[in-house]
Amino acid sequence: MSILIYSAIAPAIVLMIWIYTRDKLHPEPKHQVLRLFVLGAVIVFPAGLIERWLLITHFIHGNDGLYTILLTAFFVAGMVEEFLKAGIFHRGVFLHKEFDEPIDGIVYAVAIALGFAMVENLMYVTSYGLSTAFLRSVTAVPAHMFFGISMGYHFTRVKQGKSPMYTAYLVPALYHGIYDSFAMIDGFWGNLALTGYLTYLILLSAARVRQLQREVLV
Repeated sequence: MSILIYSAIAPAIVLMIWIYTRDKLHPEPKHQVLRLFVLGAVIVFPAGLIERWLLITHFIHGNDGLYTILLTAFFVAGMVEEFLKAGIFHRGVFLHKEFDEPIDGIVYAVAIALGFAMVENLMYVTSYGLSTAFLRSVTAVPAHMFFGISMGYHFTRVKQGKSPMYTAYLVPALYHGIYDSFAMIDGFWGNLALTGYLTYLILLSAARVRQLQREVLV
């Protein structure tokens, strides 16, 4: 069991360390990052309850196939999870004095996202085993980081007066919905689409990080 637990939590911790060290000039207070990481972990449970309620009461009855996949991916998983994460950022750190550099938005948003991903991953891995741990370490956990990078990027743009607030909620939810749609399609074409999409998210996220590393918050 200890191997399963370590394999479940290690990817989120490794990625969190990596993103934290991207803020080279003025690293964020560790207690602030940890606080957001823990809050991200906690919201897995209300997210699960809301998603279960939506699936039971709205989307399952009489629906199947692509229709159910899209509704579940975008309106259940994508919107519920990313809106809860964005709500923590909005209320918990957006106006905080420590959010004073563009890259800070990414660090804080990713802390929330990876806290969420760690607990979600722990639940999956302890239920389905080491093969699930390996698969999710290269798919779902990094994907949550990519959604967090997008969220942090857009909250930074909001803070700079360059984007409306709704983009910080909707854009990560859209990325999440696309990811889940591909992940829910079985077979060769679903796997191919998911691999291509993850590659796109890697490139986009790396570009976002480099871009905000060069900017100042004005």
